[in-house]
Amino acid sequence: MLSAIYLEEFAPRNRFTDVIEVSINNLAAVPSIIFGLLGLAVFLNTMNLPRSAPLVGGLTLALMTMPVIVIAGRNAITSVPPSIREAALGVGASKMQVVFHHVLPLALPGILTGTIIGMARALGETAPLLMIGMRAFIAVPPSGITDPATVLPVQIFLWSDEVDRAFIEKTSAAIIVLLVFMLMMNALAIYLRNRFEQRW
Repeated sequence: MLSAIYLEEFAPRNRFTDVIEVSINNLAAVPSIIFGLLGLAVFLNTMNLPRSAPLVGGLTLALMTMPVIVIAGRNAITSVPPSIREAALGVGASKMQVVFHHVLPLALPGILTGTIIGMARALGETAPLLMIGMRAFIAVPPSGITDPATVLPVQIFLWSDEVDRAFIEKTSAAIIVLLVFMLMMNALAIYLRNRFEQRW
């Protein structure tokens, strides 16, 4: 979100910031499997982090959702009318006070909505996590962020390949849990947007 605030309110308009804006927009359209390859190359091969660790999965999904959250944040900040900025500047507020005391509170509904929807998108992703090795059978829950682990979409994928009848019920239950959680996140985004939305 700080990237969105800087690009929208403080960054000078030049060729460098134009390149950054185009890059962020392009990253938002990149298939998720590419972020899996990026996580494999950077976090596993270069930084030598443990394979199939929640830390690596979290970092990979954070990279994937970052462009979506930046774009949603910028759109929310842009939607605040310029008259509010001008009024705050007119009564002697500094640029920093205008942004953090006036613009951000009004942009909060759009920021929260974009963030929650980005998190919901990350929750349902499987391809990048398969690329970083989060597909192993885990018998016991991990005790730390560097222990081998798996995630619900990958677990559903693994259970769906099993021929045993008992795994059909497990797969169905896991799908229902995932769908309910994603619906709850979307409902929370709608509630927060309506709760904090201000009309002018």
